[in-house]
Amino acid sequence: MDGHAWSISAVVWLVVLSADHSVQAYQYQVTLDPDSRYLFQWSVDYKESLINVQLTCKVTPESWLAFGFSDYGDVTSADLILFWTDGDGKHHFFDGHTTPDGIFLPDRQQDYHLTSVADDRGSVVLDFYRHFNTCDPEDYALDNGTTHLVYVESAQPEGPPLARDVTRLRHGVQRLQLLKPEISAPVFPEDTWSFEVRAPEVLVPAEETTYWWHTTILPDMPSPHHIIQYEGIVAEGSGDLVHHMEVFHCQVQKGHGVPYYNGPGIAEGKPEGLEVCRKVIGAWAMGAEAMIYPEEAGVPVGGQGFSRFALLEVHYNNPQKKSGRMDSSGIRFHVTSQLRKYDAGIMELGLEYVNKMAVPPGQRDFKLSGYCVHKCTQMSLPPAGIHVFASQLHTHLTGRRVYTKHARDGAELPEVNRDNHYSPHFQEIRRLPQPHHVLPGDVLITTCEYDTTKRSKATVGGFSITDEMCLNYVHYYPRSDLEVCKSSVRTDSLHTFFFLLNRFENSKVSPEAGDRANYESIEWSPLNVRLLEDLYSTSPLSMQCNRSDGTRFPGEWEHVRVPDIVRPLVVDTSEVCSGHVTAE
Repeated sequence: MDGHAWSISAVVWLVVLSADHSVQAYQYQVTLDPDSRYLFQWSVDYKESLINVQLTCKVTPESWLAFGFSDYGDVTSADLILFWTDGDGKHHFFDGHTTPDGIFLPDRQQDYHLTSVADDRGSVVLDFYRHFNTCDPEDYALDNGTTHLVYVESAQPEGPPLARDVTRLRHGVQRLQLLKPEISAPVFPEDTWSFEVRAPEVLVPAEETTYWWHTTILPDMPSPHHIIQYEGIVAEGSGDLVHHMEVFHCQVQKGHGVPYYNGPGIAEGKPEGLEVCRKVIGAWAMGAEAMIYPEEAGVPVGGQGFSRFALLEVHYNNPQKKSGRMDSSGIRFHVTSQLRKYDAGIMELGLEYVNKMAVPPGQRDFKLSGYCVHKCTQMSLPPAGIHVFASQLHTHLTGRRVYTKHARDGAELPEVNRDNHYSPHFQEIRRLPQPHHVLPGDVLITTCEYDTTKRSKATVGGFSITDEMCLNYVHYYPRSDLEVCKSSVRTDSLHTFFFLLNRFENSKVSPEAGDRANYESIEWSPLNVRLLEDLYSTSPLSMQCNRSDGTRFPGEWEHVRVPDIVRPLVVDTSEVCSGHVTAE
């Protein structure tokens, strides 16, 4: 085992502590497993750049347990602490890790600090802390993106799993945002009330992917109101079925209505009469918590002339194509008549929902970028700009990293949002540490990195869960007319790429076959992958610079140059390994 062939006595911290553990109020908590045997509570100390943790475990006296972090929830290549109590009642606690094969080894450097151990009515309670960045290559560096918490447990009479494989033992994962920003929730006004927009007992089709649309009528609000919070309502038993939901406001004039619709959606566009249902007033995706608006902003609803019609869209993911499943999920809104200073809006950034973009198979970190170009923000944003205060990143199953860069006059500014350990199973709306100011003429570039190493054909952009998307839904104020700012490669540029592959490599592609079939028929050699990357990074863009009614802002949007960042942002990392990192 090379440098890790140490005796247990050389690496194990033998901890003899009082049974009374310190009483501390923790900011957050989550249950790690379906049986609620592991309770994880934590607080974030940004001044000292550390987290304080209390882990309560319902385990037998002879059990050992390991807990920690990994990039995407695997127990291989994981940063773990190991704890057990020996026959003499002495507690053992140390910092270790697993190899890519799942072999548990001790770390050379011990960076988790146990402060107390207690037995609380049959549960073991551990209190410990660690710094965000320990500067130990065998430890996981904490950031404000998605964190995958993993645990392993076993009752092994021969002792803890040093130098043994842990992948076959009881283990699991929980996803959360560990380093949450320090934002105080505003106090709701006394007149706050709530209403729900829910699916009406839908019999979910036995199909892998279904977009279900249901038109409904919002409550009557004669005076203007603001939505100040909303959260997803997932019906009992539908946790594995509901992928995401959106509520669209249908903007029609007084005296007009929209046709009733309750059924599966269509791949693109909307049924006749529902094209006016475009303004997003609420969105939820699996793993998301409540969206709480800042005290200075809310989403406007109600008042004279306000259309009460709305459309609920629910994306069902039913990979086993089970039949007979019913669902009544939806979104709950909290509203007040005490209007805030600004109307808030939601804007879509990233790639269009089209199959002109694709990820070749066998790629570890293939990048696709969607652009919101300066021409669009110049003509659509208010003169003083907008303030982005929350962000929801979105891909389908192969997404692994997502971020939105911000540039002004060719100079890169701090990023709007980033998640280096993104999971499609945990797509919460996240408040930013502070509002991000975007001015007219600025550029926003949303990039998604994908892992298709387990796929044999190209993954094409589209609505199916096995297709891909790349989006950032940004929440901002004050509201502007800009609803969608997304891009794709120009169609003629893509067809030229297909033509050249057909001519020089005899690839079985043709204009009649369609983009999806062409992508899936290409032999994806390293050279062809590189050529596709060059196509996406250099070819002109087709832009969606759209209002909420679906119309584009005036201008030529079919031959837009890819924006360049000529002065990249320089980040000072000299203090990263001092144990202090910023909250951003």
